Amino acid sequence: DSSPEMFPAEEMHSQDWLDILSVIGLNNNVDKHIFLQCARKVEEEGNASKGFTLLQYYSEHFGEFYDDTQDFHRKLSDVTCVPAEYGGELALYKFQDIAVPRDRHLVFKILPVVPEAISPPQVMFSSLGISSPPSIGVVLKQVRELTEEDDSLDHWDYKFGSAEEVFSKIFFFLQENYEKLSPRVKENLQVRAIVPVGTTLVKSSRLFFRLNKDLSPFFYEVPRAFGAYDRLLRDLGVRESPHVRDYAVSLSELHKDLGDGRLNTNELNSVIEVLNLLAEREDESSSRPTIFAPDFDGRLTNVNVLLQNDAPWLVQGNRLSNVVRLVHPKLSSSLCKQLGIDLLSLRVNEYLVKGFKPRILPDKGNLSRIKNNLRSNKFIDVVSMLITENKFSSKKTTSLRQFDLMHVDHLNTQFVLRKKDGSAGVDVTRNSTGTLFFVESNTIFLVEHKFPVGVTSELVVATCVCDYFQVSRGHSAALSALLASDHASADDIGLILGSFGKGDENELRRGEPGFPVSGADLKLIELKPLRIFQKGEIVAVRLDKSSPNAVYALVLGGGGGNNVSRIRLRIGNNMKETDLISTEIYSFRKGTRIEKEQDRELDFVDLKEFNLIKDESESAHELVLESPSEKIPGPVGRADILKAVQDLLSSANMSLNDDVEKVMDSNLKFKEAVDHKDVYIESLLREGKVLSEKLNNGVVDAFLCPITRDIMKDPVICADGHTYDRHAIELWLQSNRRSPKTNQQLPSRDLIPNHAIRNAIETMSGSVDAVKAFSSVYGLK
Repeated sequence: DSSPEMFPAEEMHSQDWLDILSVIGLNNNVDKHIFLQCARKVEEEGNASKGFTLLQYYSEHFGEFYDDTQDFHRKLSDVTCVPAEYGGELALYKFQDIAVPRDRHLVFKILPVVPEAISPPQVMFSSLGISSPPSIGVVLKQVRELTEEDDSLDHWDYKFGSAEEVFSKIFFFLQENYEKLSPRVKENLQVRAIVPVGTTLVKSSRLFFRLNKDLSPFFYEVPRAFGAYDRLLRDLGVRESPHVRDYAVSLSELHKDLGDGRLNTNELNSVIEVLNLLAEREDESSSRPTIFAPDFDGRLTNVNVLLQNDAPWLVQGNRLSNVVRLVHPKLSSSLCKQLGIDLLSLRVNEYLVKGFKPRILPDKGNLSRIKNNLRSNKFIDVVSMLITENKFSSKKTTSLRQFDLMHVDHLNTQFVLRKKDGSAGVDVTRNSTGTLFFVESNTIFLVEHKFPVGVTSELVVATCVCDYFQVSRGHSAALSALLASDHASADDIGLILGSFGKGDENELRRGEPGFPVSGADLKLIELKPLRIFQKGEIVAVRLDKSSPNAVYALVLGGGGGNNVSRIRLRIGNNMKETDLISTEIYSFRKGTRIEKEQDRELDFVDLKEFNLIKDESESAHELVLESPSEKIPGPVGRADILKAVQDLLSSANMSLNDDVEKVMDSNLKFKEAVDHKDVYIESLLREGKVLSEKLNNGVVDAFLCPITRDIMKDPVICADGHTYDRHAIELWLQSNRRSPKTNQQLPSRDLIPNHAIRNAIETMSGSVDAVKAFSSVYGLK
C-alpha cells in the first residue's frame, strides 16, 4: 500500500479490465517473490502493524508458499518482519528469535511471543526456524528469572495465566526432560526455591506430599495443582512427610538465614509449633541433631546455651551480662524440659566476691520491727499463697522464721554460670559493685544508707523475699506494705495482691489480636499497601489515628496485590470483624539478617509514632472498630483513595495542599467515569464471548482439516474416506503415499470435492469469522 504505482489505475479497477491486465501479465496473487519483497519492506520501515497484516496473510495462505527446496522459507526466516510481544511491547523479530503462543508460559521472560492471530501453522515451524517446544536452556533461564526474587509472586502481573498455571507448564517440561539435565543443573534445581505455594517460592527440601499441620514458613504441602508432577518433585527431593531431622535442619537453615535478625510474630509461632513436633517425635531419631529455639528477643539460638527464666528477679534487676541467653517465654516449661533447656536458677548462682566480708553497721531500730513482721504467721501465709501461683519455687516459707536482717557498709557479689555438667563456669556479672542487698544462709544483708530516695528497707526486704522464693517482683510493693504495717491492717493490704500482672505477659500475648505490638515486632513492622495479605496472617493496625499505639490484628480474608484493597480483619478478643484499607495495615517483614547495634527505620512510617504505652483506664486489646454489616469488603472508592493518600503522607509528616487535592479528586472522578464505561464494555465483551463459544461449539470436528486443524476452505475426500482441505492434502500427497489419518497405504491419489461439507462451512463461516475478528480485537479466548 506504500507503492501505489504497482496497482492498476482507478479507471482499470473493473473486473473486465482486471481480466485483460491478468492476461497480459499483471500479477493477481501474492507469490513468494512479492511476499519476500513485502517482508523486507516491513523490515525496512520497522512497521509492526504492517508486519501483523503480512503474517496474517501468510497464516491464511501458507499452502501457497510451500517450497520443496525450502529456499523461500530460508530467505523469509532471515527477515526481521515478525511482530511479537516482549515485556509488554510489540516489536519486529526474526522467526528464529520468537516463540509461539502455546510455549508462552515457558519463555515469556526470555523470548518475544508472536500473537495467536498470526502464529504460523505448526507444519511450518521447522521450515521457519521456530523451536517448539523451546530448548532446555531457554526454559532454565525462564525458571531463574521467575525465581530470582523472594517476593516475585507478591505482585504477579502476567496477564496470560496464574503462577500455578505457568509453573505447571514448566514442571511438565522439566519432568519430560529431566534425564537430559546435567548433574549440576539438577543439584541447582534441588536447592533453589522454585515451587510456588500461595505467594511464597519454596525449596523442594521444605515440601512434602502430606502434612498434618500448617508449618509454614518451614514446611509446606505440595499444592494440588502440582500433583501430576510427583515424579519430578520426588527427583528434586520432595518427600512424603517430614522426619525429626527435617525439623531440626529447617530451624538450622532459618538460623543461618537470619543471622542476628529477629523472628516476626508469624515466624515465632511457626518455630514453636516445629519445636513441639520435634520434641514429640525426638525418640524416632537415633542421634540428636543441633536444635535452635528462639531466645527472649526472638533470635534463634542453640538450645544448649539457652536457659529457662525461673528467676525473674535476676533478669529484672539487670544484673546479668548478655552471655546469659533466656528462652522465649512462649515456650512452655514442659517443652523446655523436653528440649533440654535448663532452669536459670540451677545454672546461675550469686556469691559474695571471694575474700570479701561485709562490715556490719548498727541497727537504727527499724530492722527489729521488720524482722517481727517477716516472721509473723500472717506474712508467711501471704508468701505461701504467692508461691502456690509460681510453678518454679520449691522452698518452704517456714524458713522465714529463721531469717535475720543486718545493715552493712557495702556489698560485692558476682554471678557464675555453671556448665551443664555442673562443673565450674564463667562469670556473668554485669557489675560486681552497687548491689544493695544479698541473701546468704537465711540472712538478708542491706546497704541501707545507699538506698535511693523513696526506697525503704521494707521494700528491699520484700524484694529479697520475692527473689528468694522465686515470685514476681510485682508483688514487692504489697509485701513491703505488709512489713511496714501492724497485723490489724494486714488483711486490707492483702486484697491488692491480685492486681499485679505477670512479668512475661507482653511476650505471652504477643500476636494476640488487639494486644499492643511488642518492641521486637516494632523493629520488623513495615507498610506495603500493595502486597498480598494471606488469610490467618498476623498484622498491625492503629486503632486511632491520633494515638501512637499499634495493636495486632488477624487477617480473616486474604486479598490485595497491585491495587489498594479492603482487607477483613479481627481486632480484639470479642470475635468482631472490621474492614480496613490496605494503606492502614502494617505487616511484619520476613526475619532477615540485620547489623548489630542498628535499629531499622520503617519505610514510610516513623518508628517514633509507635510505642507500648498502655492506657490503664481502657485496655488497648479491648478496643474494636465497628464492624460493617456486609461480610465481603466493598470496593475502594474515590474518597477512600484520597484518604489513603492523606494517611500515607501524614505518616511521613506531609500533607496534600488544597490545589493538589482538588486535582487528585478531579482525576479520580474521571477515572470513575471511565471505570463505569469499562463495565459496560466488559458486559459487551462477555456477551461476545458467549456468542463466540456458541458458534465455536458449532464448528464440529468434521469442519476441521485433520492435517492443519483449521476450518477447511476447499474440502475434498481422499481415497482413505476422510475429508481434508485441498491445499493441505495435496502438499501431503506430494511426498507421501499413506493416509495422514490412518497411516494406511492409499490405493490412489484422487481427490473428490465434498460439497455437503463445503456448503455447511460456507453457511456459518460468515458468523464464525465475525466473532473471531471480535475475539481477536478484544482478547477473548
